[in-house]
Amino acid sequence: MTENSTSEPSRAGLPLWTRLLFWSILVLIVVVALEGVGQVYLRVFRGYAGGEFLQYEFDPYKNIHPSRNWVDTRGVLRHNAQGFRRDEPVTRRKPDGTYRVFLMGASTAYGTGSMFTHIETEFDVLDNSETIDAYLEDLLSESLDHDRVEVINAGIPSVWTHHHLIYLNQTILDYEPDLIIFIDGWNDHYETDRNHDQFATYAQTEQAQRIMGPATLSSLIRMNGWWLFRKSAFAHVAIRAMRNAKTILSGNSTPPPIDVERSLEDLEYVFERNALEMIERNALLLQHEGIPAVFVLQPVLILEREHYDRMPPPEQELFDFMVGWQEGAEEFYSRATPMIADRIEEVVESLGGHFVDLTDIYDAAEGTQVYTDYVHLTPYGNRIVAERLAETIRDLVSSDLAETP
Repeated sequence: MTENSTSEPSRAGLPLWTRLLFWSILVLIVVVALEGVGQVYLRVFRGYAGGEFLQYEFDPYKNIHPSRNWVDTRGVLRHNAQGFRRDEPVTRRKPDGTYRVFLMGASTAYGTGSMFTHIETEFDVLDNSETIDAYLEDLLSESLDHDRVEVINAGIPSVWTHHHLIYLNQTILDYEPDLIIFIDGWNDHYETDRNHDQFATYAQTEQAQRIMGPATLSSLIRMNGWWLFRKSAFAHVAIRAMRNAKTILSGNSTPPPIDVERSLEDLEYVFERNALEMIERNALLLQHEGIPAVFVLQPVLILEREHYDRMPPPEQELFDFMVGWQEGAEEFYSRATPMIADRIEEVVESLGGHFVDLTDIYDAAEGTQVYTDYVHLTPYGNRIVAERLAETIRDLVSSDLAETP
């Protein structure tokens, strides 16, 4: 037999099914490893305790609601089974001998930590014991001759005044409240776009509109991306990182200067037809239900100019950043706020409600930092707000208790 006729070992590749199985197993191992890394990162750096990755969940009526039984382990930040920021559950039927107060509002009422983490990192997360409702509950419990006082945090970050009207009808009134406190202002009281619409302009409607709108390829991609963002730790971390990278690469462009005179004129038109209408309807509803209501105009850092010299250095830096962000902003907010306060007070008091202006709380401060950013407060700031509210509503609550059979 010649050399060329000698048989050679087969050089044929592995069967297709073997190769597919190999690559499938390899991909699975990589996916599991990345998911594990994502889980570890979220637990170590973002206080993830299992369950939902997001602090809020979808709500069919008001767009978002705090995720039920959600925990941030960086502090004692906990939502109960009803989605209220409270350690204990809240029963729909109020226990005998209990006076129940609900605190409603957006992120300031909720107790959000610093949003300017490039300046302020100490107050990234506040404990449940460091929020307005916690301090107010303690103060009222100490000063009122009553078996039990509950102050329940029903704040939802990002909401506007029309969401309160929805939330009252959807949930809060079922819990037999004795008093409702609203803390609002920054989110929707200062809108100047004459095309502004409370229901259509709200930013959190975008996700639902894009997914539930026309069935396009873009909506399909967004829907699956949103699913991964909520269900995959690695996708959640990666998408957050891409968002942060986009912000860094695009830079923080300075908004155009405010034409103060024109903006004030536009503000009066928009405010009357949007936020003030919703405040009036909330007051009307609670008047009809026979529930006392307190409407609070929230603290705002840019209005604290006269106290600048008393601010600690981190707070002065926060103030300078906010004032320097947009030319004309300080003048606009300083002139707009008295008009807003006067109109709210006039409307709610004509309907039996009560108004408290807390846009300047620094008179009670003693050189300790009050703000963590433009409107969010340190535990010390939350305590000042609670003390001011307790002074205002103590007689109201006592009178209400005296009239209760």
